[in-house]
Amino acid sequence: MNYMAFVLVVLGFSVSQAQVLGELKGAGPMTASYERLDGTYETMDLKCTVALNYHQSAEKVELDFSFYDCNRLGGWNDLPVSLKVQGGSLVDAQGQEKGRILADGTVEFTANTYSTVHYQDTQYDFDCRPYSTSRKTLRLDTVTSYSFAKSAEGYRFTRKQSQDRVAYKSKRDHSRCPAVVVPFKLKSGSSMTAAIR
Repeated sequence: MNYMAFVLVVLGFSVSQAQVLGELKGAGPMTASYERLDGTYETMDLKCTVALNYHQSAEKVELDFSFYDCNRLGGWNDLPVSLKVQGGSLVDAQGQEKGRILADGTVEFTANTYSTVHYQDTQYDFDCRPYSTSRKTLRLDTVTSYSFAKSAEGYRFTRKQSQDRVAYKSKRDHSRCPAVVVPFKLKSGSSMTAAIR
């Protein structure tokens, strides 16, 4: 009997947790662009649905859950964001300013993340003999900006993102020497607007 009660409590907690995810929901368009290997860009216009948990008080602003589902791209989550309110500014745990609250009540903030790719870069002399190998790091940055503008029924939500993506190319120090494959950056960006409530 005690076991059954425990199972019911756990199930009830799981259901209650699931219900709070996506307190605000909506839909809207997104334009995404992706740099190709030849330097040109591919652009896509997408329809997206949005589910967010967004909380704002006199002390802090939190986006503790977000889920986006866009046709052709599938679904993804952003990392949670929690910022303290200091005057009209929003600061992170290290005290760095990440956003602001405008005079009309609109909240704007930015989240920065990055990843790294480590690789070996080998240099060849004219006789195609390797004379130098160095360990290098390629940093891939992602900058995501959010805006919450109050509306009669909820918020006009805007999400913009610029992101480095990794691609690989071969390079030769001399035309008759073996090619070395190295990673490099390709740019991508997106802009989404949705009415959420």
